[in-house]
Amino acid sequence: MTTMAAEHSRPTLKDVAQRAGVSIATASRAMADNPAVATTTRTRIQALAAEMGYLPNAQARALQSSRSNTIGIVVPSLINPYFATMVTAVQNAAEGAGLATIITNTDEHPETMAASLTFLASHGVDGIICVPDEACAEQLNNLHAQGMPLVLIDRELTGSPIPTVISDPQPGMDAAVSLLVEHHALPIGYLSGPLSTSTGRARLEAFQQACRNHDLEPQLVFRGGFEQEQGYQGATHLLNHGARALVAGDTMMTIGVLQACHRAGLSIGEDISVIGFDNQPIFALQPRPLTVIDQQVDVMARQAFTVLHGLLAGTQPTHNHLVTPTILIQGDSLMKGPQP
Repeated sequence: MTTMAAEHSRPTLKDVAQRAGVSIATASRAMADNPAVATTTRTRIQALAAEMGYLPNAQARALQSSRSNTIGIVVPSLINPYFATMVTAVQNAAEGAGLATIITNTDEHPETMAASLTFLASHGVDGIICVPDEACAEQLNNLHAQGMPLVLIDRELTGSPIPTVISDPQPGMDAAVSLLVEHHALPIGYLSGPLSTSTGRARLEAFQQACRNHDLEPQLVFRGGFEQEQGYQGATHLLNHGARALVAGDTMMTIGVLQACHRAGLSIGEDISVIGFDNQPIFALQPRPLTVIDQQVDVMARQAFTVLHGLLAGTQPTHNHLVTPTILIQGDSLMKGPQP
């Protein structure tokens, strides 16, 4: 006589509905985030489902039939060349490993990110690489706890156990401020990213620390966002307040700085010193190629994929927090006039 071990059965939608005290139809709509179900009810049912380890059918089928050979990539922008470069590097690495990719763009909206993560998980991707929004921390941590192979990149979530790959802005920022001091390009105007992001906070602190390292008085700061328009507005504001040098906190704000300088009739490297962020081809094509703080995004993207690929093979990373140092790439965008 042949005996078979009883299979551990996964919770079904019916189990979730019974536990929540609602109909299966209501539970289904709640799991699909259908607004026909009250927000409080949706939240309660989704929390119960997560607690029970329930997976929507598409993901459950994918787990039962092993792999989909597909990974998800979640980024806040595809207009930003930095994230486009990141996605391309991950996609190339995935293709080399025989994996397809599904790319989602959240436009910096946490609601869109939440929907993207739900979509990817319910459609059975093998793993996800995500630039996280702090408003989605609980959802990301829950996915990790439920066994979804997940790697965060570029931004981090404080206290999260999810493997994370980021850059360290301090080395590049130290070198940038040192170069500006050497060229007597003071005061410096810094265009900060949003303080609602770990990158915005870390880069601002790195700039301020670099200024302290050189015994500088507090310099000019514009608190903006990772958008070209914010870069333009910020650069205009800082120029109007006497900045002789501008340091941008990301790619899109660097483009905004270029726009502001051109519109003001300022020649970069002659009338104003500019240091950009990220090493983008457009910055080298300026009449005077920009000096930039480079995050080495290709390196970060390959590291993130390597960690995810290891997770897919059942290997936990040796280090849960991988940090790539920023470097300064010198161009010709600093003033070379008479020095005081």
